[in-house]
Amino acid sequence: MTTIDRHFVRLTEGLVHYREAGSDQTGLPILMMHASPASSAFLEPLMAELGKTRRVIAPDTLGNGDSAPPLEPSPELQDYADSMVRFLDALDIARCDVYGTHTGSHIGVELALAQPERVAHLTMHGIAVLSDEEREAFLAHYAPPQAPDEIGGQFNWAFHYVRDQMIFYPHFRKTPDHIRFGGHLEPEFLHTLAVGLLKNLTHYHKTYHAVFRHPILERLALLEVPACLLTHAEDPLRDATQAVSEQVAEVEVLDLADASPGTEAQTLLSWLA
Repeated sequence: MTTIDRHFVRLTEGLVHYREAGSDQTGLPILMMHASPASSAFLEPLMAELGKTRRVIAPDTLGNGDSAPPLEPSPELQDYADSMVRFLDALDIARCDVYGTHTGSHIGVELALAQPERVAHLTMHGIAVLSDEEREAFLAHYAPPQAPDEIGGQFNWAFHYVRDQMIFYPHFRKTPDHIRFGGHLEPEFLHTLAVGLLKNLTHYHKTYHAVFRHPILERLALLEVPACLLTHAEDPLRDATQAVSEQVAEVEVLDLADASPGTEAQTLLSWLA
């Protein structure tokens, strides 16, 4: 059984929380970055698999989980990537493989562009490729800023927000055409996700908005490190793989047989090898 420990490091913004698994010091560590509005807790099953043979470090990105929020009122993905540079500096990690899922994938792209000498490989599990019309709609409706109110409406909002994300994509278009396949509706999963969202209620939207503003295809075309995009049938961002295949030939697209941590870990390690 792989042990997963929890730690903090202090950056300019405040404390950054991270999880760590595996004790192998002979190979490159793997930096893992989670999706929004989750935390590194949701990477634990994959960390447990990868940690059998690799050292794995998974921070809660700024404004998520137990990490301090960004200082900028409207941070861009370059700001989140810069925080990851400083995080790696704090852990004295000069070079690593980078894995991101959804929001974490976008941060990983900017990290690889900022410091290509530091990133041996970039693995992305899902990215958001938006048209101009979609970008406008997502910025307006996907992650509206929130604040506590006198009747505790934020508690009801947070649960329904994460529940609707499991049923529809995007969640604000509640029509049969937007019902997604494979969403998690387990009560414990939704509870954990909603509690994490409430902890970061007043700034959760900043990471989302940075992703929605991100010209991902243009940025992918500038990569100088080996990169691949993982996808599977249940990923709501699966449609983006076609755009990547057609427009960014340098990024390899790998289709996972299923969404299990074991399958993903095996595919990831085979590609890294």
